[in-house]
Amino acid sequence: MIMQRGERYFTTADAGALYGPGVVTSGMGRRRVWYEEHDPQAAVRMALAVARRSWVDAVAVLPLGATLAQGGLALAFGEHLHEVRRRRHLAGACITSPMPPPLPRPRLCRVPHLVTVEGADGTWRDTAVWEVMTAERFQAWVGREPAGLGALEKLLPRLLRLRRSAREDTLPDTLPGRELRELLRTRYLSTLLVLEHPDLFNSLLAPPQEARL
Repeated sequence: MIMQRGERYFTTADAGALYGPGVVTSGMGRRRVWYEEHDPQAAVRMALAVARRSWVDAVAVLPLGATLAQGGLALAFGEHLHEVRRRRHLAGACITSPMPPPLPRPRLCRVPHLVTVEGADGTWRDTAVWEVMTAERFQAWVGREPAGLGALEKLLPRLLRLRRSAREDTLPDTLPGRELRELLRTRYLSTLLVLEHPDLFNSLLAPPQEARL
């Protein structure tokens, strides 16, 4: 198994005890506060509100149907994402969810992040943790307005398989595959990398007649 530089893998220890459904915040020494909320859109609105509090680093939205372990992973990834962004001077709490969250108002977007997590049986698998952010925050992160996210969602199963191939060193021996292998010498296969190199990932994932990034 190959772990690219700077990448973090998540274990069962990251899926700590959580309540649900609702909204869980983390910050100030990993202090956690839970708010019960069963309506998905209301939960996202609540998450956006509590994310503005100064002590909050991460907020996880736990929808009905999600396991507590999935919620714990979402919160742990949000904490990790907050720390990565803080080092890059992108302040603000990160709002995550184990399932695609609704977007209750304009100028919001949702982004699937690629995460490698250890299962209960000790094997590693690739999954997605979703982030809700404003269009302005997306632009500060990626450097452009949100675009191609619908195609990214449609290509997600293929992208997760490609991430597994990168982790297992079984990328295709093609020109795009070799280009990706070169990129992975200093980066890891993240959603940000995909958004920064749409043409490369279109050639790896999307036939011409299908949705493209």
